[in-house]
Order: sequence, then C-alpha cells, then structure tokens
Amino acid sequence: MICYHENHGPVYQVKEMMFGMGEQFPYVQCNDCGTIQQLDPPEDLSSYYPDAYYSFSGLSLSSLQVRWMKRLRFWLYLKSGLSLFKPIYGDWLERLNARKSDSIADIGCGNGQLLYEMYATGYRHLSGFDPFIKDTVQISSAFAIYKKGLFEIRETFDVIMLHHAFEHMKEPDAAFEKIAGLLNPSGRLLIRVPVADGEAWSLFRENWVQLDAPRHYFIPSLSAMEILAKRHGLELFHVAFDSTAFQFWGSKKYQEGQSLHGKMDQYKSAAVDTWGLESKAKRLNATSKGDQAAFYFRKSEGNKAQPSGLRS
Repeated sequence: MICYHENHGPVYQVKEMMFGMGEQFPYVQCNDCGTIQQLDPPEDLSSYYPDAYYSFSGLSLSSLQVRWMKRLRFWLYLKSGLSLFKPIYGDWLERLNARKSDSIADIGCGNGQLLYEMYATGYRHLSGFDPFIKDTVQISSAFAIYKKGLFEIRETFDVIMLHHAFEHMKEPDAAFEKIAGLLNPSGRLLIRVPVADGEAWSLFRENWVQLDAPRHYFIPSLSAMEILAKRHGLELFHVAFDSTAFQFWGSKKYQEGQSLHGKMDQYKSAAVDTWGLESKAKRLNATSKGDQAAFYFRKSEGNKAQPSGLRS
C-alpha cells in the first residue's frame, strides 16, 4: 500500500478486458490520498501475461548502417534541439540529464526495445529487467535484458526508468524503497504511470482502460507519488502529463464489451474521431487532468528517507 489508510469509497468490479477474459476484480479508491488499488489480487499473475501481451513482441534489431543513421539523428537533435530529429525518448533523457557514460536501467522493460534504440544512438551501459520475459538476452558486453524481478536486482545505477511498470508491482511502498536504494548518489529516476487524478477515471470508472485488471495492482494519485518520494528520501522535481487518445477510445471499447484484441472493425467503431481525441488529451495534459504522467525524481544528500514507521 502507499497511504496506509483504510478509508475508501465504493467497490468497483473491474473486468479483464485486454484479452476479453471477462473475469472481475474488485478495486477501491482511497478517500485520503486518492490512490486506486485492487482489493484481492491473484497470487500468480503469470497467466495474465500471455505471449500476445503487447510488450513481449520480438525485439526489432537494426543493421549497422541504420544504427549509424540513428546515431547521426540523435547527434543532430542534441546540437539543434529541433523536434524533427527528436526520438521518442528525447524528452525523458533530457529531463533526466542522462549522459552516455551513465549506467541506465529500464525496470519492467518488456522486450527491451526502448533500451535497444538508446543503444543504437550510442548509449553503452544499459540494463533491462523484466520477470515475465522468456529468457535473458545479451545484446552486447554492456547491454543485456535480464529475466529478473525488481527485488532480484543487485546493481546500482545513475539513471533508472520505469515506463508503465510500477503499477504492476504488488507492494508499491516496498517497491519504491527498493528502487530508491538502487540509485547511485545523485541518481535520477523516471516513473511513468497512469494517475487517478485524470478526467478519464471520473468519466469511465470501472471501464477506464488504464485500470487494466488484474495486471495493475494500483493506480497512484499525484499526492501518493509525493508521499512516496518524501518517505523514501527522493525529490520529485518535475511532473509531465503525457496521456493520449487511448484513454478515450480504449475505455469506449471496454464500455461496449470489446477487448483490445478485437477485430479491426470493432476498433474503428470505438475510435470515430482519433484526431479530436488527441487534441482533447493534449488539453487535459495542459491542465494536469490527463490519465497518465511522467514523474521525475532525484537523489541528493539533502534528502533523507523518513523513518520506516512514519505513515503519511
């Protein structure tokens, strides 16, 4: 748990709809910090991460020539700042001040494609971790994707990223404490997660696509992320909302009883005005009402973890 409060609102029965299983799982929202959490999660979630799970598709490798082109594009981005050359991870690495000499970890990396794209542009001290991949993959002497869970990691890093992985961890307080402990002095941390403060939760409730039952144990609020940072001695120095039209068309599909792996015509029926929905998502992001956000933390000598007995 995050807030350790037992004061919650009504119970929402949330169906597993990514693969159309239809099994229901109870979720509640804390009345104090706003975190949404699963009441009685399954002991073993492995069956809910089948081979068709989106992040387990095969790693797409680039030829030497393509890697050099990617490296040139990234160099042009660093020199010019032009969005034309900016890769998908440009903003994240810039905000994290991630240097090519830094040791960088992606926890919950899936097939490791993000790290591979960074490798192609010249980053060399890269480690990916995911307990649900089939096997460890060694890309080079300084880049590997390990079949490991968070609590099996023993190394420390200058930069750690979790892209929609934190909400898949059963004990968020213990997980955040472990992650903070994996940071080197002056280390930086990026956690991208769905957030309970967004308009989509208010609109769709148990049909909100980001609940993703039962894989998401919890959905934190902004307040909850601030509580975790303070409790475990990190500074939350920036929050950027980055929600997309998915919050609308995905939730609409769930309202209509459709899975995300439905037929293409079903997809189209739920996504009538994708362009307009993307514009709406951008407006919500600008007012901190999007349904997901990127949280940036840093470790500094001035920030000390609170005693473990303190419960905010």
